[in-house]
Amino acid sequence: MLKAVVFDMDGTLGDTLPLCVESFARCVEEHTGRRPSEEEVTAHFSVSDRGILAGLLGMAADDPELPVARFAEIYDALHPQYAPAPFPGAVELLQRLKASGWRLALLTGKEAYTALPTLRHFHMQEIFEAKLFGQPSHNCKAERLAELMQLWQLAPDELIYIGDAPSDIEQSHRAGVRIICAAWSPHVETEPSGDTSPDYRLTAFCQLEPLLASLRPR
Repeated sequence: MLKAVVFDMDGTLGDTLPLCVESFARCVEEHTGRRPSEEEVTAHFSVSDRGILAGLLGMAADDPELPVARFAEIYDALHPQYAPAPFPGAVELLQRLKASGWRLALLTGKEAYTALPTLRHFHMQEIFEAKLFGQPSHNCKAERLAELMQLWQLAPDELIYIGDAPSDIEQSHRAGVRIICAAWSPHVETEPSGDTSPDYRLTAFCQLEPLLASLRPR
C-alpha cells in the first residue's frame, strides 16, 4: 500500500524557473560582466546549484572562489518578486495529506541554501518529514530515493515521486518508484514518451489529491 509521497520543488510546488534563471544570470553577470541567456542557464540543469554555477563560470564545483554565497543572496532577495508564492492550494493540500497520515518528503536537485529559503517563502518549513538535496556532480535523485526507502523502511511500491522534468521520470524509474508528472507546471512543454513516460500525468494541481486517494484505498 502506498504510504509516502515525495515532492520535487521547482515546477512542482511552485513556478520557480524564472527565479532560478534570473538568479544565475545576475550572479554570472556580476562575476564576468556577461549575462548568460536562459538557454545557457537551463542547459546546465539537473545538477545542484553549485554544479550549474560552476558550469556557467567554467569553474570546479569545489573551487573556493565559486560565488555560491553571493548566488544564495541574490536568490533569496529575488524570491518575493520572481516566485512570491507556491502554486495555488499547494500548502493546504500538503497540510491535508500530512494530517491524513501520509509521510511527506522533499527531494530536489537544489542544495539546502536555496531549497530552505524557498520552503520559507512558500510557508512550507514544517511540512516535510525528510528533505533530500542534490549534488553538483550528477543527478542523484535515484540514489536519494533509495536512501529514503532505506531510512523509512519502505518498498518501492510504498512511495511515489512527483516531479515535472523528464529526468525526474528517468531517475524515479531507475529507483523502481512510480512517478506522477506534474504537468501543471507552465514549463512542461510536451508529453513524455518511451523511457520518459510517467506512471501518471496530471495537468492541474487539484487533480493530485483525488489520484493519491485512489492509490491508497481505505
